[in-house]
Amino acid sequence: MRKLFGIPFPSLAALLLLPALSALPAGGPALAGEVNVVASVPDLGDMASRIGGDRVKVTVLASGREDLHGVPVRPSFIPKLHKADLLLSLGLDAEHAWLPALAADARNNRIREGREGWIEVYPGIGILGAPQVISRAEGEQHPQGNPHFNIGPQCGRIMAGNVARALAGFDPDGAGAYEAGLAAYLAEIEPAVERLRAEGAPLQGVKVISYHADIPYLAEFYGMEVVGTLEPKPGIEPSAGHLAELAAVAATRGVRLVIHNQAQPSKLPGQFAERIGAADVMIGNMAGALEEADTWLALQRYNLRALLAGLESAP
Repeated sequence: MRKLFGIPFPSLAALLLLPALSALPAGGPALAGEVNVVASVPDLGDMASRIGGDRVKVTVLASGREDLHGVPVRPSFIPKLHKADLLLSLGLDAEHAWLPALAADARNNRIREGREGWIEVYPGIGILGAPQVISRAEGEQHPQGNPHFNIGPQCGRIMAGNVARALAGFDPDGAGAYEAGLAAYLAEIEPAVERLRAEGAPLQGVKVISYHADIPYLAEFYGMEVVGTLEPKPGIEPSAGHLAELAAVAATRGVRLVIHNQAQPSKLPGQFAERIGAADVMIGNMAGALEEADTWLALQRYNLRALLAGLESAP
């Protein structure tokens, strides 16, 4: 078994033939015509389109500009989900506040949470940030671990592999086409991810603060050290006392970047960065977050450019 960035990962053929995990669909013939795929976020829609080609029809629910945990539910989502053969989600409760209830309302038992058509793409990823204690007092927790792996370049290969497995599981006649689509996609993203790693070398060891606890995979890939978050706990508004304590820590540790994404308040990160003598950096939290980050790979490139520009401008 080969390894990807230190994580064991199967060959392309094995990827499509491994026994299905409980979150993936059992084998079965696809209905006549295209496989109807609904993706929770644009990252997954992009991957499904690239891997599935003309065998799939892909619909994406989120535009990419929203907070991942709080995508506004629209009535138009229901008929799309009602017709879905597969529903792709990040999993790890990333979309827990809006997607499970929406899928339940669609009257399509196949794509309800936990059923064969509900697909989570995290299996195989080295999950970070699983809480040691589960308590409402700790804010908005994700019991299985941090779900923001989609902005970690190291995670794209496994995400894509899980999408390909789901397509092949539902449409076995197309398994060869999905394997070829996956191979072509990986041939594009794998060298690009290695370039990102090389170009991001100046970020190694850089100390950063984020608005929300949503950058651990990004930080791990580039070797950045997350000193703290503007939110005292996930989903909890920053208080003056917390910000004062964080500013003191930042001064001691030499924090150079304050990172937030396009869906988070921009005023506070800018003010805090100025307060501690750091650069304020805005990244995208998913594909579609910004015009120039319309695909999963374009998002990774955009985020690196933003981080490097911030580092260059940091006092």
